[in-house]
Amino acid sequence: MMKKTPLYLTGMLLMLLSVGGYSQQHKELSLSRLWELTADHYPSLTENQARIEESEYRKKELRNAAFPQVQLQLQNSLGTFEGTNGAFFPVPGVFNVSGNGGTGQPGSGSNTMNSFGSVLMDWKVSQFGKQQKMIETAGYEVQEAQRNFEASKLALLAKTTGRYLDLLYTSSGRTWADKNAVRVKEILDLSVSLAEAGLKPGADTALAAAAYLQAQAQQEDWNGKYQAGQVNVKELAPTLIGEQFVPLQQYMGKLFTIENLDSVAASHPFLQTLDKQLLIQQVKKEVIGREQLPSISLLAGLSARGTGINSDGTVQNNYASGFNNGAQNYLVGIGLSWNLTGLYTGSVVKKRAQKQIDAARSRYQLQKLQMNTSLQYVSSRIAAQLKQVLKTESAVQKTTAAYELYLSRYEAGLINLTDLLQIQSLLQQVEKSNIEVHQELWTQLNTKAELSGDYSFLFNQLK
Repeated sequence: MMKKTPLYLTGMLLMLLSVGGYSQQHKELSLSRLWELTADHYPSLTENQARIEESEYRKKELRNAAFPQVQLQLQNSLGTFEGTNGAFFPVPGVFNVSGNGGTGQPGSGSNTMNSFGSVLMDWKVSQFGKQQKMIETAGYEVQEAQRNFEASKLALLAKTTGRYLDLLYTSSGRTWADKNAVRVKEILDLSVSLAEAGLKPGADTALAAAAYLQAQAQQEDWNGKYQAGQVNVKELAPTLIGEQFVPLQQYMGKLFTIENLDSVAASHPFLQTLDKQLLIQQVKKEVIGREQLPSISLLAGLSARGTGINSDGTVQNNYASGFNNGAQNYLVGIGLSWNLTGLYTGSVVKKRAQKQIDAARSRYQLQKLQMNTSLQYVSSRIAAQLKQVLKTESAVQKTTAAYELYLSRYEAGLINLTDLLQIQSLLQQVEKSNIEVHQELWTQLNTKAELSGDYSFLFNQLK
């Protein structure tokens, strides 16, 4: 007996491990767990997160535009020489200083090497609030991107819940088809035994066999739907491995009370996205008004140049001569730039901007109206469906009791097979109707959660 003990313990250990592995493999998938896996990796969320970061960089870009713009230029060139007096800014980033230039001594070349370098600072010290308004617009664009992320997240949550409910529905349908096949198989076996005993005609066996084949066909149909539902769920959460089991006891026959809502909160992500778009259009109109004002800049520059023209008028044209006869200069000034044409064209642009504001405000009002109407509609549907669920479940119970009675009467030879199959078909329809009523109820609850922006109820129920 002592020699058998280790083998006995080893067998018990293996059995416990296998049971533990089976329980882990068949762990039920809750809605909150599926959403957790979906929210971590789904591309639409990562795309919107990238857009938030892009808009934040855009805001920093506009802030950096307020810094002085410093430009460096270096050149080395070969060309003719003819000069005038004075200094000026020919193009942004360059200012030029020229002196009297001769034609060179007789016999000297007409070309010489030149070198030039300059550093120019252009600092817009006043844009009359234009810069601040553009930064304010960028700030609202960041908020819009954030609200778009929240709206996309809510829409994805509604999609995930819909896929999860579809899996619950197909799982219930598969269970229903299996139960129906078991019942019809029981009828078939009973008809065979009664026919062999000579109590029922042999035609009953053929009729029952045909009903059983039809029940098996329904099983195959629901198995296919269930496998398709598995694929749809794993599209949202590719990390899921193996067949996913769902808690049908939470899906069928659970009673609960629902709070009625008449209006959508102003903080709803769908409304907030449109609200930020409206604010952006309003600030953009203010930016257009500021663009009609001038900009004042502080200009400053340093330059160094060299030339192959000597002070006595002789000219050198070798490469190194371009760094001779150096001169350094500075130039400072204040510049004003004003697009006077914009004073006229800006009024048209402002009118167009106002129409964009009107359109954004109308989109917000339409979205709010549609969501409030949909929420009231869904709330009414849910209230009616809760009553419908109670009645269909009661119908299932009564039809099941009737079927058991008819089965006993058929077994006793009091009714024929067609009567039993009719009541079995009625029970089958009532059970399927019960599943469909539950699916419609949960679908409406999903719609209500999306409209209210609150999925806590569904997370608590489908766990």
